[in-house]
Amino acid sequence: MKTKLLMSMVVLGAVTVFAAPPGGEKGGPRMMRGGGDPEHRDERMEDREREMHLMYVVAISEALELTEAEALKLSEKLKGVEEKRRPLRRQMGESMKALKDAADGDAAALPQVDANVAKVLDGRAQMAAMDKELFATLSQGLAPQKRAKLALVLGRLQHEMKGFKKGRR
Repeated sequence: MKTKLLMSMVVLGAVTVFAAPPGGEKGGPRMMRGGGDPEHRDERMEDREREMHLMYVVAISEALELTEAEALKLSEKLKGVEEKRRPLRRQMGESMKALKDAADGDAAALPQVDANVAKVLDGRAQMAAMDKELFATLSQGLAPQKRAKLALVLGRLQHEMKGFKKGRR
């Protein structure tokens, strides 16, 4: 059952990730870390979010030994939490970009440094609260051993996602 689930998830992931040409409609190379055509930035971000979602579903399903039906339910629960995170993640990204601009000497960004630092720190606190909500949502009804496995896999995934988001896979 586990192999069948993993194969289904791999096929699903391959279809979603490779359905479009790597560089969008123009078929050019996919650029990491803000490079490439700005028109396709949102498209690249959506691709990356789908990849992250799939990684979460596969890793959690494998760790908890879920059936295919349970993995689909897990996927839907994760989508709900991801929808809440998306605007916060974007706001934090914009604040971090403004801080980088200020650090590089952009005079227009300098007056907003303190406000952007506050936004980033507040965003981290809100993300931590969302992490607790995610764990509570996913662990509902699980036995203690499976809750422990879930906590470990979520921690490992979060650590791995830091590199994933920066384009280091």
